Amino acid sequence: MKKLENKVAVITGGGSGMGKVSCEMFAAEGATVCVVDIDAKSAELTAEAIIAAGGKAKAYPADITDETAMEALFADAAAKYGKIDVLFNVAGISPMGTATTTSLAEFRKVIALDMESVFIGCKYVIPYMERQGGGVILNNVGTYGLRPTPNKMGYAAAKAGALSLTKSVAIDFARSNIRCNAICPGFVDTPLNNGFTGEARQRFLDTYQPLTLEIQAKDIAATAVFLASDDARAITGQDIVVDGGTEAYLYFNYKKKTTEN
Repeated sequence: MKKLENKVAVITGGGSGMGKVSCEMFAAEGATVCVVDIDAKSAELTAEAIIAAGGKAKAYPADITDETAMEALFADAAAKYGKIDVLFNVAGISPMGTATTTSLAEFRKVIALDMESVFIGCKYVIPYMERQGGGVILNNVGTYGLRPTPNKMGYAAAKAGALSLTKSVAIDFARSNIRCNAICPGFVDTPLNNGFTGEARQRFLDTYQPLTLEIQAKDIAATAVFLASDDARAITGQDIVVDGGTEAYLYFNYKKKTTEN
């Protein structure tokens, strides 16, 4: 039997990268997938590919920061499929910046997309999970939510907030049989990191990541499938790190400024 047979999963950011691969892998494991993406065409293409491969999916174009839109999305999915077993919050952004180089508008944008959207998703999916006797929520947090790195202030703050939300949901709704965990990817070879190329990319992989492999979106998707399945029934409130060993030791990815005498 497939790991997610007869499950209904809502996955945000399903039009590309980790979200797209997660949608495809969840469907391959038997889930009916609600593909959520702000880009309607991308969401449709993912859903069409799943259906062409023999799976079940429906595209949901939506802005994950729009409370009204997300409330309506969950209502439609629950009405159409009768339940929502899994919510996987994947969508987000990863801007650069410090406290002085980040504008207030930019800070608010990353907080809205990377943290507030997690709150919105949890707020509106949990009542359906409570009524049906349980469910699973997964939040894509990233290792910078555990340990900030230079020039990623807004992103790290948003992800740290999302991790705290994850643990609060796990605590508050454990007796409702709702599990909530965070997945913390390290550097993953996805479109979001297309700008990180050349010598800087290779130096990171050579110096800061113990494993020499390049982590792929499928590695994150496979982790999500496991956590969404009954195989992980005793796991909740955890941050599951998938980073090739980087977080296992202290590192400071920053070149010290030199002063000339």
